[in-house]
Amino acid sequence: MGLRTIDRDEWIELDNHFPKYHADKAIRIQERGDKCIKTHPDAVPAAMELLEELANYLPARYPGLFKRTAVGIDNIWSGESFNILQRPLGEDPMTVCARLIQDDLALLLEQPDGTYRLLAGCILLAGFWRLSDKFGMSLSDIHISGNVPSFQEKLERGMVKFFQRMKTDTMYGRSNYFIQVDDSLPWSHSIGDEDDPDVGWSTAKEGKIIHHHWFRSERQSLRRLPRTRAICFTIRTYFLPITEMAEEDYVPGRLASAIRSWDHDVSKYKGRAKYEAVLLDYLDRKHQDQVRNGLDLAREEHVRQYPW
Repeated sequence: MGLRTIDRDEWIELDNHFPKYHADKAIRIQERGDKCIKTHPDAVPAAMELLEELANYLPARYPGLFKRTAVGIDNIWSGESFNILQRPLGEDPMTVCARLIQDDLALLLEQPDGTYRLLAGCILLAGFWRLSDKFGMSLSDIHISGNVPSFQEKLERGMVKFFQRMKTDTMYGRSNYFIQVDDSLPWSHSIGDEDDPDVGWSTAKEGKIIHHHWFRSERQSLRRLPRTRAICFTIRTYFLPITEMAEEDYVPGRLASAIRSWDHDVSKYKGRAKYEAVLLDYLDRKHQDQVRNGLDLAREEHVRQYPW
């Protein structure tokens, strides 16, 4: 699963792109509403607990951005005030949570049979998947329906046991990455219209110029909430043009090598056939330029150790 333990201070990461994410989310909430945000009645206590956790965490972690108030939390830079004590709450608690941070959010609740089901989510910037397709599914069905490579053969059993055994005092993080051939953070229009019943890499066009290629990486965290014991899953997306990334030493060569290392199933899952010709040609040329300009390949392993 590629999990590592993380410190509490690493749970939520905010950066100077927060205003764009905040604005994109506000538009999505207004335009798409319950297509992206759902909370099952059984999950309302967990969603409220998550909101309380954020209202306590964010002012302590980012005192220049947030202020704890008698009734909730203020976002200092945006001027928003959130009353989390009023009943009924002004919005779905998952919506309020999403307005506070750059991450998308999902809550999975344990069922009597021991499975975990996705029963609350605010998935506004996912790019390639829709909450409406996954809502109510078990952890296994979410991955199987998404055609995650080798899930049933290699990951399912360990993942189910991990969720069942997860404690409240430890947080976990993992990362992944994809290539996207358009510049839309909320939804990748290159794979099809968001409201089409069937979308995916099979509907994408090939051969777009390199300036349409973006690197999309998800920094995900997992934790168990202490009171409701729901599993909270956060998805923070980092989204950069390939042309910008490729200016950094070693990156073109390393990225090209990683993409070439994907097996058939991973390549299909990540849509490599739609962009590999343009992307790999560009990365190879950038790598060769760096070598000609004095890049010390002997130091690459040292550089690869950062930041862990």
